[in-house]
Amino acid sequence: MKIPGSSFLHDRNPQLHSSEEVESVAEYLRAGGEHIPNEPADKISAHLGFLANRDYANDGILTGDQASIDRQIKAHVIKAEDVPEGYFELQQRIAREQGHGDIEVTPDMRSQLTEAIQSDQRAGLGKWVEYLGGDDGGYPDWFKSYSWTSVTKIGTYDKEKNEFQKRSKGTTAPYPELNREALAYVYDVLNKSRVEGQQVDGGANNDKLQELLKNGNFGKLYAHAILEVTPDSPELRNEIEGSWTTFNQTDDPRTSRRLSGSLQGHGTGWCTAGESTASMQLKRGDFYVYNTRDEKGKDTIPRVAIRMEKGKVAEVRGVNAAQELEPVMADITAERLEDLPGGEEYIRKAEDMKRLTAIEKKTLADPDAELTSDEIRFLYELDHEIVGFGYEKDPRISEIKAKRGEADKPELARILPESIRKQIESAYTAYSAVTDKLLTTKRGRFGKREGTVSTQELEQLFAAKDKEWQANGVYDYILEKLLADGAQFTLVATPNVEASEAQVVALAEAFGKEQPDETYVDDDLYSKGHYTGQELSGNKGTGPVRLSLIPSSFDGEMVYGDEVDVQVEKLRERRSKQPELDLRVPSVLEAVTYWYCLRAKGDMLEEMNAREKTSIIHFDLEPKTLYKWSVVPVSSVELGLPSLSFHRPYRNGVVGQARADVRLAVG
Repeated sequence: MKIPGSSFLHDRNPQLHSSEEVESVAEYLRAGGEHIPNEPADKISAHLGFLANRDYANDGILTGDQASIDRQIKAHVIKAEDVPEGYFELQQRIAREQGHGDIEVTPDMRSQLTEAIQSDQRAGLGKWVEYLGGDDGGYPDWFKSYSWTSVTKIGTYDKEKNEFQKRSKGTTAPYPELNREALAYVYDVLNKSRVEGQQVDGGANNDKLQELLKNGNFGKLYAHAILEVTPDSPELRNEIEGSWTTFNQTDDPRTSRRLSGSLQGHGTGWCTAGESTASMQLKRGDFYVYNTRDEKGKDTIPRVAIRMEKGKVAEVRGVNAAQELEPVMADITAERLEDLPGGEEYIRKAEDMKRLTAIEKKTLADPDAELTSDEIRFLYELDHEIVGFGYEKDPRISEIKAKRGEADKPELARILPESIRKQIESAYTAYSAVTDKLLTTKRGRFGKREGTVSTQELEQLFAAKDKEWQANGVYDYILEKLLADGAQFTLVATPNVEASEAQVVALAEAFGKEQPDETYVDDDLYSKGHYTGQELSGNKGTGPVRLSLIPSSFDGEMVYGDEVDVQVEKLRERRSKQPELDLRVPSVLEAVTYWYCLRAKGDMLEEMNAREKTSIIHFDLEPKTLYKWSVVPVSSVELGLPSLSFHRPYRNGVVGQARADVRLAVG
């Protein structure tokens, strides 16, 4: 008897009926006396019946046989040797983002991570098998076979594209979440359209649905169904009334199952939906989920997740693309964060996202809309960096600026010098911290150290420098760098002294005392007298303070990939063409003072981009031989860890084989 749906399976895979597996089953049954017509649908029907017969193949997906199910699940769980190296590199990057520095992925850690991947994949497939083979769904064999075969070939759901990615043997992502309502939708429209031959009305999305039904691709139909039946619908996404659920830190598997189970079937994209991942995260700290109301008025739709680690807020995630927080969730999240340790920085993020969204709406409504001075200051990050809740920089910032063209340039030219002037307070705070640790002379009559300047004196020195910068084009230069490279310039007031090697190292180490990790210093380069105090300090002239501007990004004109000797020559040429700018590689003392300035401005340099802001390769200094290498000093702060290390611009005695980004001070 022909099984309903077998013709559809043939249409989906015209080669199925002639495959070795189907042909061999047909021949076997014919040899036993059964009449199996040679029509494709008939052979596929016979094959399905053979698989569903406990006396024959006893396919667990169709019969519920547990031993068969276990074998099939095992066959589709990633093998340890197939886990790509990039996955472990990703874990290292995540660790750096969380402030753990550069971790080593040990064999034990590799084994634990692999087991977590495998466990989540087993659990995910287990839910599909349990439902497909159980009484809840009551699906016919053709749909069970079609669904199972398809599910084992698809991977992560891409929210932006509304599609599932293809799965390979090296895919580490869990299998797609089982959404019972979405699966029922797929069966209903397929069965009516492709099996019973009825007309299916897809409503507003009818044209798209008809195209999907014609193709019959499970992944695309399931993705479409998720949008049709899950909380991503505009009506439910507009709902913000709800409540917080707390999952306390524990190693009890029942709590991790409850947490992961509450997230599954909602398309959050959070890795916590995997039970093993939920278990690992709950061992590190509490977990909070904000759920909004579903169609029945119950708080079951996850919209915000707050993960704690070591007693502090470690992560905040939303359900937008890239796990960004939805703008409508910003106030609710900020209110909750006020009561949590480490929540203050996240509150600022929520405020920034709300403000950025307002600017986005304004410019979308009218691309030529005039932005206020405050909006321009914010958009171009003149007062502080805009940091969102995703892993990467909010793409809206660059998108909005790209559309603005030259429209904001006149106002930027006006307010940019003003933004630099406002940095005098933070520059003096850093200057005072540096001189307190650097200068050991006694205090004078008015309480300040001899040889240092007061706030008023620094303001007077800056006023003179400000006029000089306006006259010689420094502000024009930093405006162009802001527009071209997105560079934010920090005003740095460096004591104009010749600090000794030991003093510079002590200053860097003192900075690390207030960071998450203490300063790393390569003693073989910085404690052996390789460089004079003048070389490390860069002091010149007779003034008490050197005022300079140091950018937050690498120099776009010194292209990454240029050989070091080419970079040296480029710098020489640029200096000769515009000597009034005083372009230069900051000295090591200036670099460390720059760290103090950034911290005085409120940047603890714990974010992923800290290295990009701070790393300076001091390639203007003479290379030294260290560990049989030719090296130059490099200073940086990476994920909170300050470092005085070295860079290898020369290898095997050959100039320029190593390449590096370049940061140049001006002024």
